[in-house]
Amino acid sequence: MASSSSPGYLIYDPQTLSFSNIFSILFYPGEFLNYEFVTCNLPDPKFKSFYYRLMMVVTWIIQKLLLAFGSNLKWVGDKVEYTLNLLWLNGGVLGLFLNYIRGSLKNPKQGTANFRSIISHTDERTNLKEASSNLGESVTVGTIGMINTLDLCAIIAKLAYENKAYVENVVSNHWKMHFVEFYDSFNETLQERATQSFIFCDRQEDAQLIVVAFRGTEPFNPKDWLTDFDISWFEIRKVGKVHQGFMQALGMQDKKVYETGWPKNLSRDEENRKFAYYAIREKLRALLKHNKNAKILVTGHSLGGALAILFPCLLVLHQEDAILNSLTDVYTFGQPRVGDASFGNYMKKHFIMNHIRYKRVVYRYDIVPRLPFKEPIINFSHFGGCIYYTSWYNIEVLDKEPNENYLNILYFPTMHFHALLDLLRALTIGITEGKDFEESWCSILLRIVGLFIPGAGVASHSPRDYVNGARLWKMVTVKVKKISHSGKSTS
Repeated sequence: MASSSSPGYLIYDPQTLSFSNIFSILFYPGEFLNYEFVTCNLPDPKFKSFYYRLMMVVTWIIQKLLLAFGSNLKWVGDKVEYTLNLLWLNGGVLGLFLNYIRGSLKNPKQGTANFRSIISHTDERTNLKEASSNLGESVTVGTIGMINTLDLCAIIAKLAYENKAYVENVVSNHWKMHFVEFYDSFNETLQERATQSFIFCDRQEDAQLIVVAFRGTEPFNPKDWLTDFDISWFEIRKVGKVHQGFMQALGMQDKKVYETGWPKNLSRDEENRKFAYYAIREKLRALLKHNKNAKILVTGHSLGGALAILFPCLLVLHQEDAILNSLTDVYTFGQPRVGDASFGNYMKKHFIMNHIRYKRVVYRYDIVPRLPFKEPIINFSHFGGCIYYTSWYNIEVLDKEPNENYLNILYFPTMHFHALLDLLRALTIGITEGKDFEESWCSILLRIVGLFIPGAGVASHSPRDYVNGARLWKMVTVKVKKISHSGKSTS
């Protein structure tokens, strides 16, 4: 049990969770802390509500399935991406056949500049909108606020899913900007390099803009989905409760205690393991020494959005004032919940103090912003409002997105109906909006699959819709709305 001065933690280990535990918790709840898969320094939480226990059990069953079939999911993903790249490199099915006959078959190779992830196959766009396409030539301290930041961040967050060679090629050769570094960072819990990010500047000398982008949840990566569904947390004194899995992805070394998990400076051995937060922080320090007027922008989609919003939290805790003074914007797309209301209030206060703009963008019924599942499972909540895309990329500025509880079956008919509308629009959007918006067969297939997944939340999570939204959004009137507990919005 924690003392009054000791921050709490509650950690679940799905690997040691048995199905007999699940049955027992659901129907014969006893002392929760007696279960081997639970580590906690708080008094035993009395989960008396059957609904509460049911929602927790659903979460754990999803995690158990990911653990059981994760290797199969990864294998399928590798085969799918290889096949998509094989077809693309050889010009489609007919080109593949002809090249095979000629003996000139082009075989895809992972890690090269022409190997694309499934995200790129659903949306191959790398071009920036006109307002930001000449970024390297036009940005000054006086004009930096004129950049189409929403479009820039949506494209960058999508690009973060690609390999280093692909990213460097796009930044250096397509955008004519300065690629700085790509990071493949260590996760202490997973004991592997599982966190990817990259940094680039608008120019090599006298840079006015520095961009940090974190990779999000890869569709066929079970460990990413395990992290998204994790409901473990730890408490930071005077800050609040924070998602444990996301913090570990950034480089936390102790599962339970902030002070030992996040030292301000690392030992030499720890430095060699290249934890994401520390590696990026050191590079930003160096870049700001040589580019004193540069502004910093941080972005990410999905899991990458969670890391993007937690990164400045650590900068605040470690009093990295030089970096915070240069950090102007944090844009996240389809970001999961990362902390409780106390954490949100702490971040809002420091964002105001440091003049940092935070924009959280949600497309329709995207499942990930509704993860981890909210109360009664965990008391995490978003903060800072929400740019919410409704039908046909219309924008509403909300306090919170509708349907905070993704498992609310009352929303299922509406979600499936809008998923069908999205599919129908995808078939014609290339005609109505121009060739830049024409959807690939891979993207259309994803939308079809979305019709059969409860709630259609996976299809709504595609980075493609976030890029489309950044380019096609419409807002006739600006309305700041709050969502009532019933899910209805009020002006």
